[in-house]
Amino acid sequence: MATGIARLTIDLSKGDHKKIKTAANAMEITMKDLVILSVTAFINRKPNKVTEKALHQVKTGKGIKKFDSLKEMLEDLKS
Repeated sequence: MATGIARLTIDLSKGDHKKIKTAANAMEITMKDLVILSVTAFINRKPNKVTEKALHQVKTGKGIKKFDSLKEMLEDLKS
């Protein structure tokens, strides 16, 4: 597989650029490494127990309420 270099260009306000640069400097890494680290952390994040339970319910169809209308759902939320 051929390897190469790709360029990523992001338009940022000067303020946002400064925030990212300051964060990278505080971590003693480059801005590039901070972006890669952030994306990797986002991709590899593990859902908490509440989210895992909700995902399981969606997959199995258990514990899920179904409504015929928005009004019916809102009424159920009130109770």
